[in-house]
Amino acid sequence: MSLRPTSEVTVKASKTRAMSLRETSTKEGRDASKPRAMSPRPTSEDNADGLPSSCLQLPEVSRSGRSTSTREPSDSKKSTGSVSTTVRDDHSRGTSNFTRRLSFVDCSTEDLDQHFREEFGGADWFKNFWHGVLVQQPACRALSNRSLTNWVMIYTNWKVAAKWNGQPPESMNTYELQDWLSAPLARVLELVKVFDPTGFAKVNITKATQDHHRVRVAVIPLLAACLILSQTLTTRQKVDFLFRIFASDNKNSLSIHEFAALWVNLFRALGCAFGVREIPQPRCVAVAARKVFDQLETDDRLPKKNLEDFLSGKLMDPIGVPFSLVMQRFSVDANLIDPDSYVDESKRFRLSHNEPHGHPLEAYNLQDGDYLTRMEVVVSRDVFQFCRSIGDFELSHSDAEKVIGKPIPVNMWCSRMSRALEEVCGHEGSSAGHDLSTFLKKLCPRATATHLQMFKCWLQEYDQLQKQKVALERSKEVLAELYNYMVQPVMTERVKQGLISSFHAVDRSDDGRVNTLDLQTTMEVEKDTAKSMMKYFDTNGDGFVDIEEYIAAMCPEGQRLPPKVQDRIFDLLLSAEVERQEKIVTEQDALFKHPTEHKATHCLKARLFLRKQVPDMVWEDWIAAWEALDVTKLGYLTRAQFRETRAMRMDVSEFLFDLIAGSSEADSISKEQFLNKLLDAAGFRPRSGFPPVA
Repeated sequence: MSLRPTSEVTVKASKTRAMSLRETSTKEGRDASKPRAMSPRPTSEDNADGLPSSCLQLPEVSRSGRSTSTREPSDSKKSTGSVSTTVRDDHSRGTSNFTRRLSFVDCSTEDLDQHFREEFGGADWFKNFWHGVLVQQPACRALSNRSLTNWVMIYTNWKVAAKWNGQPPESMNTYELQDWLSAPLARVLELVKVFDPTGFAKVNITKATQDHHRVRVAVIPLLAACLILSQTLTTRQKVDFLFRIFASDNKNSLSIHEFAALWVNLFRALGCAFGVREIPQPRCVAVAARKVFDQLETDDRLPKKNLEDFLSGKLMDPIGVPFSLVMQRFSVDANLIDPDSYVDESKRFRLSHNEPHGHPLEAYNLQDGDYLTRMEVVVSRDVFQFCRSIGDFELSHSDAEKVIGKPIPVNMWCSRMSRALEEVCGHEGSSAGHDLSTFLKKLCPRATATHLQMFKCWLQEYDQLQKQKVALERSKEVLAELYNYMVQPVMTERVKQGLISSFHAVDRSDDGRVNTLDLQTTMEVEKDTAKSMMKYFDTNGDGFVDIEEYIAAMCPEGQRLPPKVQDRIFDLLLSAEVERQEKIVTEQDALFKHPTEHKATHCLKARLFLRKQVPDMVWEDWIAAWEALDVTKLGYLTRAQFRETRAMRMDVSEFLFDLIAGSSEADSISKEQFLNKLLDAAGFRPRSGFPPVA
């Protein structure tokens, strides 16, 4: 809401002052086009971490989540670098319609609120604030197309103002922002309107140089908002940049103090950027930060990888849902390729608090013709390997397509492939000394070592994709076998009694156990045949066949044993696994298509973030299924015990055991693993107090 004079006299006086100040400005000869050196603002105390003190002066928060500070942190508009807790501008809207569906995900603020109440018993998650952020459009996106290199230069200039080891400016006025951002005055005023609405209202009336100097825009919230809303940075680059601003010791982890500063500034940044009327007080945000930190910390430090997973939604943490939705809402990951994400953390570009930085590798668009696409890398490898295998790199376009069994775009062949093959042939008359990396470098001269490492990772992903396709077909076969087994009639009581009588005939010692010699003697077969029969009959591996094992093994073709567990339990597990694998294969396969064929989707599924608690009836059904399988009541099942239950066909049983255990090398599965697998398959979240399995 703009501030307006209340009388005509005031207006005339303001105009008179404005004319006088403009004349003064003209006499000074200020040229807005010339850069002005930024100098550190005087502060009451220096901060050894090199971060603005207003970002780090937060209330101490105990592990219990209560503030131990006796003084409420000041959020006064007079404080240097502060952001008003009340933002009033043209973008402020009402926040009462909590049932409104969000445009980028199929849920509403009311859905989120219900999720939090069920999960945390009504704990405050700043509902009004997040509703404004998620529903409204950004109040300003003036710098959303700046490159990563440009933001690094902006950050560097900010640190240079403090000579790297001092304290950089906490806030800037209009002209300082103009010089720092190298932006036109009109764009800078758009930012001033959002981040210092009171100062903007005064400037908008007087147009006075003096009032431009009185503007106070907090640097870090402005920087954070611009990064989050960027259309040229990937999610990883955004999180990494924000992380490095607060990692004062240049490590890959944050202390609770640094994380609380990051959290408070993120709230300020989003509140201003979206014109939210009420931004939560720093004290309340710091308490929430303590809760998040306790969930993510390792040895009292928060690793960067944990923060990336938290903000991107990979951890499926309810507290991180709002932030995850914001990051996904403005994510451009589907359209950009980030080369740095394919190398080790130690080799990636990183900001520093102590020294200047090099130039980062920019993320580039999928349709950028300067670099190879994923499929072009795969095709290039196939052509190179074939030519090297025959010792001849002279190959025509049609022959190349025939030998590798893949289409090669004509423009790629003419502009890249044929030239690279000719260069290899002309290298001292032979192809000796050439490897795949050298060949890819010839195809893509602009590729750096990081790009070549990325190409290598793409080839590994493609090879893994082929294995995933094979695994998907196997999963479909097992599911079909389960369905065929489910429709078979249950063995009749008459057939069962006949098998019991047959068992007693084979059991010569009449002790309820049959050995190999019993089988060989009573069935009049060779010793090797009897051993093979014993291996098939003896599912628990104790060297004997009991009556249950005998009946299961001798069950007539086309009939099945009475089920110990409802078929829907295993159907749920296998169906969900097939669906999961199909989704992975579809998404990965799309990456290796031509960029024009790859259609990125920006619509998120609510179930990625929100999961309902499992209903009591379903939970009890699953518990009963486990108890039916766990006949020993030890809380776990060995592979042999799982086979012995004969709940399904043997090959299906082996597949399901590996699926629940998460490995073909596992020897046992626990009750927690069994129930967590069902929760994941059904899309429910665990009941309170139930331990999740990583």
